[in-house]
Amino acid sequence: MKFKHWFTMMALLSVIALLVAACGGAAPAAAPAEEKAAAPAEGEAAAPAEKETGPVTLRFLTIVDEDETNAWKEILGEFQKIDNGKYAQVDIQFESVPFRELFPKIESSVAAGLPWDIVQADGPDMKHYAFNRVILPLGEYFTDEELKQWFPQSIEEGSFRGELYGPPMMQSCSLMMYNKDMTDAAGISPPEKLEDAWTTNEAMEAWVKTTVDEDGDGVPDQWGIRWGQGTWTGDYEHGILRRSNGEKGSDTYKGMGDDGVTFVGYLDSPESVEAMQFYQDMHQKQKVTPVEPIPEIFESRLAAFMVTPDNRIGALNRIYGEGSFNWGVTGIPYFKTPVCHTGSWHYGIAPGSQHFDEALAFIKFATSDVGARIYYNHLRQLPANVGLFNELPEYAEDGQQRMWLDAMNAFGIPRIQTPGYTEYQQMFAEAATNISQGADPQEQLGAAAARIEGLVAKYTGWNQ
Repeated sequence: MKFKHWFTMMALLSVIALLVAACGGAAPAAAPAEEKAAAPAEGEAAAPAEKETGPVTLRFLTIVDEDETNAWKEILGEFQKIDNGKYAQVDIQFESVPFRELFPKIESSVAAGLPWDIVQADGPDMKHYAFNRVILPLGEYFTDEELKQWFPQSIEEGSFRGELYGPPMMQSCSLMMYNKDMTDAAGISPPEKLEDAWTTNEAMEAWVKTTVDEDGDGVPDQWGIRWGQGTWTGDYEHGILRRSNGEKGSDTYKGMGDDGVTFVGYLDSPESVEAMQFYQDMHQKQKVTPVEPIPEIFESRLAAFMVTPDNRIGALNRIYGEGSFNWGVTGIPYFKTPVCHTGSWHYGIAPGSQHFDEALAFIKFATSDVGARIYYNHLRQLPANVGLFNELPEYAEDGQQRMWLDAMNAFGIPRIQTPGYTEYQQMFAEAATNISQGADPQEQLGAAAARIEGLVAKYTGWNQ
């Protein structure tokens, strides 16, 4: 009988948790003050509350990415050494899922009350998670000096209603990398300066020239382009195409109404439709990119060009060794206005964490200059830590990765800032995938815009 009562109580608690998670509104209050550590000096890990210490395993929900996992393992090793081994008994258990599965996994896990400690959260999703009480507010644990470690854009992307919910792992901007051996073979010299970047039509000519079907079977052995990382059709790179077809400040460029809940007339503007028709032509007419995305297409030397952040360098170094892949970088192709999306991953602490103090201490160390340097060494993507740029030769005036930093400063814009970003991204990804497979762009974008507005209406007034 005791077991039956226990089971009934647990089922009731699960239902309550699901109802709470479904509610919008103001962000939650943080954990009780007596459970929190006082803010430490800059660069130090947070001191845990006074309690008996013993082995602690932090559960960390992440995307599948070998470079990131290797970085966190090294960061953990250094974290265990600080303060005379104060955190020597802290370990991390990773659960990694594909990119497209991460966002629903975070929300369903929290709703079910699963005891995640740390979650990897995408920058534009931070406001969604905060609004829906999926992560805890952390602002009071970071001093003004600690906040100065990071770009202001990173602070804004990780905050909701002025409260920091998650410090940044890195920053980002996508440009177009290319395989120099392939472009040399085709007699192509991509522009070396940002201001000389190709338009999309100029880039198409290069992609056609570098699409090669050696055996004549109708399937290229070498593709011209992969627009975006991995095999996911998401807003980070694919949303750039349509926004770049608008002049600065236009509805197309903004991508969404100022209220954060209006998408009709923005997502499906005539310029957006035109840009996504070009995207469809890449797949169906010119056939310079595969309809079914190929994993690691650039790393496997199966594509001449790839629109990507500079984290591709870390993957190439891991696979081939430092400097062994003959790559180059040029500006991102555009229609009317050059655009790259800024913002990247953040650390979040889930409400069900059973080890809040240790989780906080770990992410404070991981986002310090020491931890961020380790992370950068594995991924080679733009750091969010301002100070690192003073010591990384790759970002010096003549550094090979300087173009990504210059592009971020010159024309980088955040992905649309709304607590409805998760709903928007899912609907846009579905529409873009359908368009690549031949569906009518105007019908797809129009339907997606209407569906998004229905899903995000609950956020009306969030920024007032």
